[in-house]
Amino acid sequence: MSSRVDGINKIIRDFETVPGVEGAALVSLDGLMISSALPESEQETVAAVSAAMLTLAEKATEELERGNFLELYVKGESGYTLMTSVGDSALFLVIAKPDAQLGLIFVDMKRMADALLEIL
Repeated sequence: MSSRVDGINKIIRDFETVPGVEGAALVSLDGLMISSALPESEQETVAAVSAAMLTLAEKATEELERGNFLELYVKGESGYTLMTSVGDSALFLVIAKPDAQLGLIFVDMKRMADALLEIL
């Protein structure tokens, strides 16, 4: 079991080395933090907000007949919040800087989400 946890933690920590990324987390669909490379003070809020954002994203894709939720992008004055699904069990969330190259980050997020899914 600990090798799975170590593998998940390594992927999350390694993602912080991607240019433009400020933090990353793996969050359960019900808003519980699984693994995080975010400050301790932000983890509970990030997990709860992720679950709320997922609910809205799923509702929007369903109502607008866009298929299953795959990824979400939110832009604010101070940067981006990016989310992608990790199978049916979790979300991969990334906090990125305002000048981040989102295309590259999303490519890496997809690759990391696939790696996380294999572990889960």
